[in-house]
Amino acid sequence: MMALLFIVVLFILFLIGMPVAFSMAFASVILMYINFGEIRAATMSQTMITGVNGFTILAVPLFILAAKLMNTSGITDRIFKFCTVLVGYLPGGLGHVNIASSIVFSGMSGAAVSDAAGLGQIEIKAMRKAGYDKGFSAAVTSASSTVGPIIPPSLPLVIYGVTASASVGALFLAGIVPGLIMGVLMMCLVAFLAFKRGYPRENIPTVKEFWTSFKKAILPLFTPIIIIGGIFSGYFTATEAAAVAVLYAYILGSFVYKELSIKNIINIVYESALEAAVLGLIVSAATIYGKVLIQAKIPQELLTTFTSLAKSPTMLLFIIIIFLLIIGCFLETVSAITILMPLLLPLLMQFEIDLIHFGIIMVMTLMIGVLTPPFGIVLFTISKIGNISIGKLVKELFPFYIILLIALLIITLFPETTLFLPEFLD
Repeated sequence: MMALLFIVVLFILFLIGMPVAFSMAFASVILMYINFGEIRAATMSQTMITGVNGFTILAVPLFILAAKLMNTSGITDRIFKFCTVLVGYLPGGLGHVNIASSIVFSGMSGAAVSDAAGLGQIEIKAMRKAGYDKGFSAAVTSASSTVGPIIPPSLPLVIYGVTASASVGALFLAGIVPGLIMGVLMMCLVAFLAFKRGYPRENIPTVKEFWTSFKKAILPLFTPIIIIGGIFSGYFTATEAAAVAVLYAYILGSFVYKELSIKNIINIVYESALEAAVLGLIVSAATIYGKVLIQAKIPQELLTTFTSLAKSPTMLLFIIIIFLLIIGCFLETVSAITILMPLLLPLLMQFEIDLIHFGIIMVMTLMIGVLTPPFGIVLFTISKIGNISIGKLVKELFPFYIILLIALLIITLFPETTLFLPEFLD
């Protein structure tokens, strides 16, 4: 009963337009008063500060800053041109380029919106110029951006690692194979649609063209190698990798390509600080929210309910996935993770579900949410960039929803796809 009351209060606050962080904090205050008969302000403030006073959480503002530096310094344009030479001659040409660019860029930015906003303008403009229709161009761009938070680095995986007390380094490793599976399945769909609709393809590049584009892209391509290689080899942690990414992007933008001015850098730092502050406030509120939930024994109530419904770990995973698909339509990824993990963690531990495997499942499921109405943030971003209505974009995205669900099914049923690399390199 307490669990139902708390969830109802929380969603009422969402519906009236209260920001996620304030909704969680206010709901926690209400629950604390009901549970203890008083509001323990000192405990709340100390707990909220503790939530963001950690080494791991530092990766969040650093990866945001790195992504913005890359978008402004011309790195995304070089990646797109190299991927055009690499896969543009396949059936569906620039559709494959779109997906390949997202896979490469995901190794730098770690956020679907950064991918959609950074590469999206370049990709849609190039596809429209080459003769692809508006709907297909926008749909491929939207769907491919979901790879960003799966392949490392990943902002949602950092947040998940903090809230679930799971290794961020292991989560980064676990996301590589699932991200590639998503990319390959989307490329198969693009090839099928290209054949069916008669979309064009690029000319097969000459050796000289390939070498020229490779030389221009080689330094940006080193970014994911430096980040992932440094983590794998143990030279630096996932958090330190974020700082290295910032430094590398700054050096490329300021001294190699010379496209970053002092004014640009000031604006980028300001924008990154604002975004990081919002995420930090959400994580801070989620900390006290989680503590109050545990004290009120709400996770134990849910554990009893779910245990009666789910008879096996696989059944539990599918119940949670259905739940997350619905939640993802209304909450953005970081908010959903911070709100739900305190509730789900006891369930996962009771059914002995690997937290690394579940982390990838959770983020993949919520990524489908960023593509679905009414609050899919990538939908709104691409709708604006591509000058296309939400309704038409959702219609064009329908086959991509199916592909993403197939990828999710594969990852869920075959945990080895996520756990192979972390265990092999442990």
